[in-house]
Amino acid sequence: MKSALTLGITGFSLIAVSYGMARFSWGLMMPDVVRDIPFTPRVAGLLSACSFVAYCLTILFSPLLARRAGPRLMAAAAAGFAAVGLIVLALSSAPAGLAAGIFIAGLSPGLASPSLADAVSRVVSEKQQPGMNTLINAGTSAGIILSVPVLFFVPGGWRMACWIFALLALICAIPALRWLPRESVSQGAERGSWRQTLFCRALVRLMIIAFVSGMASAAWWSFGPEILRHHVGVDARTANLLWLVSGAAGILGVLTGPVASSIGLHQVYRASQLCMAAPLLLLAFSHELSGWFFPAVALCGVGYITLTGVLLVCGVSALEKAPATGASVVFFMLAAGQVAGATLFGLLSAQSSATAALVTFSMLSLLIMFLRPATQKK
Repeated sequence: MKSALTLGITGFSLIAVSYGMARFSWGLMMPDVVRDIPFTPRVAGLLSACSFVAYCLTILFSPLLARRAGPRLMAAAAAGFAAVGLIVLALSSAPAGLAAGIFIAGLSPGLASPSLADAVSRVVSEKQQPGMNTLINAGTSAGIILSVPVLFFVPGGWRMACWIFALLALICAIPALRWLPRESVSQGAERGSWRQTLFCRALVRLMIIAFVSGMASAAWWSFGPEILRHHVGVDARTANLLWLVSGAAGILGVLTGPVASSIGLHQVYRASQLCMAAPLLLLAFSHELSGWFFPAVALCGVGYITLTGVLLVCGVSALEKAPATGASVVFFMLAAGQVAGATLFGLLSAQSSATAALVTFSMLSLLIMFLRPATQKK
């Protein structure tokens, strides 16, 4: 019981740092960074791409690292990369330095999720693993919640915020090195899982779900502020507030495990897809600020964090002998879907309208809702 509790606290904190601070805080601090280090919108896009490239690289190689290093060293490395990347950001005086910092920090979340999924499979009983995985996964929102007051109210601006985030990342490395399992997975089991991955029906279905869900989520997470400003017509301050409400609401994802135990994982999956689709439909036909926007954008955050928790649980279950591989495959397909979705949403908005794009992407969530993720390897 004690080991499970310490793992939960350690994992939740590491996800908060690696996702909420090392990865997603860049979008919050970028307007302030531009005032200190001017760069064009094109450079801004390239900088954001650095984080995605780093994330995908670590996600791809994390199964190999899990076999060689084990969850303890992987988690500590995740904290270390977050700290180093944030320090490089704090010291940067040119876009090249920013790119290096964002890339290094972007390595962190791709190591954190698979290592923690592996650790949970070793420490926690099989019955409690879904609840523990979804609780840890909700740490993303906790990181966003904490990063907001640090970025906007702590003296020293975004550079001081990066130093604080880096310090928190280093602190997270201490319990990771102390409490997470040291042993690496058996070489034979991990290789076998890779050979069988493409023939595992449960994982193939899950890959499709993750990719399409990633596409649908890109409508809000890639274009949310722009939609609010230019399609709905809200001011910049209100758009930022709505964005923060959305990110912070995801903390309710910690309830995914208990709710799934009550109504079933598949019902939670359907509800998360509905939570992603409904706000997009509301935004599609709105052209002025409404009180409904606050609960609507909150649903975006809750739906996304809950959905990623469900996909994580199903990915680990699909390859139960290699949980790091299952988590890696799911999160890679989710990220790939987000890139494809961002590209398609931009093209559809430009060639048609934001309304058409929002309706189309809400339909993606509604359609994929009927393709149930399998929870066991078949």
